[in-house]
Parts: sequence; C-alpha cells; structure tokens
Amino acid sequence: MRYTTRCGRRINKHKHSRKTTRTIRGRKPDPSAAIVSARRWLRLILIMLLAVLPGVAGERFETGQRIMVYDTKAEALISMPLERYVERALAAEMPTSYGLEALKAQAVAARTRAVAGHCARYPEANVCTDSACCQAYLDDAGQRVKWGLSYPLLRAKLERAVVDSAGKIITYDGKPILVLYHAISGGRTEDVELVFSEPLPYLRGVDSPGEEFGSKYKGRVSVTREEFIKTINDALPEAALNVVELESQTEILRRSESGRALDIRVGGVNMDGRRMRGLFGLNSANFTITFTTKDAVFDTIGYGHGVGMSQVGAEAMARGGADYPNILTHYYTGVSIADYP
Repeated sequence: MRYTTRCGRRINKHKHSRKTTRTIRGRKPDPSAAIVSARRWLRLILIMLLAVLPGVAGERFETGQRIMVYDTKAEALISMPLERYVERALAAEMPTSYGLEALKAQAVAARTRAVAGHCARYPEANVCTDSACCQAYLDDAGQRVKWGLSYPLLRAKLERAVVDSAGKIITYDGKPILVLYHAISGGRTEDVELVFSEPLPYLRGVDSPGEEFGSKYKGRVSVTREEFIKTINDALPEAALNVVELESQTEILRRSESGRALDIRVGGVNMDGRRMRGLFGLNSANFTITFTTKDAVFDTIGYGHGVGMSQVGAEAMARGGADYPNILTHYYTGVSIADYP
C-alpha cells in the first residue's frame, strides 16, 4: 500500500510499519531497570505523602506539659512542650535505624530525664541540650540536614515512638529515677557506684546479650611506648614508668563483674580504669593492655560508661520481640513504668 506525503514523497506504509515493528520487537525490556524505576517512584510518592505527617503530629506535641530547656547552641532558656523535647532528644540520642520498641524505650528514658529534676549546669532549666551534661538534642532544622530526603520517613518513625509512649516515665518508689544509659555495655552493664559515687538500687549490673552487631562493640587504640610512659608519668609522677621495665610495671589488678578494669598498677602507684580510659580516649573501661616492641595496645569491649540501659542491648531485645516496658524493666532493676502527672 502506498500513499503520498505533502512534499510528494511516496512511502510504502506496510514496509515502513514492518521495519518499525521488527526494531521494537528486537529490543528486550530490562526487568531490573523497571524494578529500580518503580522503587524510585514509590519512594517519591511515600516521601510526598509523609511530608505532611510531621506537621500533623507536631500539632499534638505543642500541647500538654511544658518544661524549661536551656539550648546551649542558642544560649537561650526556652519553654518547650515535653513531648516536643522528647522527640528532639530521641533524634539525637539513638539511631533511627533501630526498631520501634527500642526507640520507645529511649523516648521514655529521655522523658524521665527531662522531668526528674533540674540541670546541674543551668539550674533554671529542667534539662539542657549538652550531652555531656544532660542529653543530646537535634531540632527540626538539624534533622532535615542530617536525614535529607529521608527526613519525612524518619521523622514519622520517631514521632510514632513518642506518641505510642507519650506520658510514660520510669519510677522507683513512685518517683522518677536518675536515668543513665550508654551505647554498648559489652555484654553486661555496670553497678553505678563503680562508675559514679552514689549507689542506687535501680542501677545495678545486668546481663546484656546479643550486642556483637554494634559497630563499636570492639575497639583498638595504639600509642607508642614513649607516649604511654609520658602520659602516665605526667598524670601520676610517682608512677615513674620507664622503657626498660614497662611490662613489669603495668598490671590490671582487679576487674568488676562486667569485666571493666577497676585497679591498675602503674609503677609505684595504682590507677582506676576510668582514669586510664580518659587519658587514652578509650571507648570503654573494659580493656586489655598489650605491649609490643614499639607500642602499647589497648583492646576494648563496649562503648560508654556502662551504667543503665545499653542502647545496642535495647535494640537486641527489640529484635528478639521484647516491648519497651520489658526492655526498661530489664535494664533498670525494680522500676515501674508510670504515667507522668
């Protein structure tokens, strides 16, 4: 069949059609490319749908009990809804990849810390945003920068953890407890008086299995023998360490049940494990010391002071099916989960 175009060119329609058909049929579709494309569209749709959720949940967070927060970055004292503070502390203190029950446990811990008393550094505030004093803090702007396109999804996940545990705190004898927590215990948490001064009945050492997946479960720090000697002798001149007798001058004398070093002989004096951890920037006080011909090598287990809830341990329990009350009552001995007045 032939027809004529406007410019007078004659075309065989059937022949042209057959060539076109053969060309299209010759290209096999790539199923993997189609799957990738579908996933990209699905992610985009989810992000668009969830983008409004933080705003909706946020309205709920703007009501109810308020606390005073000292923002160390802004150097300002702020009156803030309790649940809004909890969401921002949760964003800073625990990885968003953790399971929902672990996040709920962390939310309850953060809430308890916020209402238990006043900030030691800024007494006019219930809590400050310095993690070395109270708890870490990540506001909405910081969350958007940190999470990028994943912000709506991750924010919705955190807000669900806060909403599902709203108003819950940890109590002992009817009062909010002193909340302490850390990243990785290394298999067992520590009795509080072995790290801090005051013994408390609810901060006792407990087993914390399944933490090996934590990225800092094990660590290593190496310094030269000369640096080791100088650091110790500068801190404790009476130690009088020297290169020739270093191995015989250094010995871990006593460990706690959790494995953390309590007493270490360094030359003519003893040093506690916490101090040595601080001097050499170790992840944990649960360490060994090995000397080579050139170096002093510290191998550590765990990350943090080891008292209270292990965050990686909480995630391990959540993966095993535990809910947040079970997680909290495991790490805080003899406590109750109660409604905040």
